Amino acid sequence: MILKRPLAFATPSVVNDTPQARAKVERDYKEIVRELVRYLGPERVTELNKEVAIARRGNKPKRALNELLLTEWDAAPVKDPGEFSEDFFEKCPQQAHSVPAVEKRLRRLLKDREKARDMDRKLKARLQRPSLVSEARGTK
Repeated sequence: MILKRPLAFATPSVVNDTPQARAKVERDYKEIVRELVRYLGPERVTELNKEVAIARRGNKPKRALNELLLTEWDAAPVKDPGEFSEDFFEKCPQQAHSVPAVEKRLRRLLKDREKARDMDRKLKARLQRPSLVSEARGTK
């Protein structure tokens, strides 16, 4: 009978970070992943690893700045992103890093808004089409 030690994952500190300590962490990780694969299955473990990797990627968008930028864009008489970005940066320099950063954020927000509108249009169009189920039953 083989007694297994409890699964524990402890990363080394900055003080004792050595190649041997890193190798031990890798062995412990592999053992934990093997147990997870047995319990959850390889597909779920792959999904979990992707979730963890995605959660670490990039910065979160600043929702307040995005809302302010779109509100200002909708109210602005100028509809050129370059000119608008310059005006916005002059007006609110503490809100953004630079004019190109404002323009890039604005273009991304406008693109996302257009995608959402397209999805709404497609959904409404699908809802307007007659259903095959209702035609088969003779109801509308």
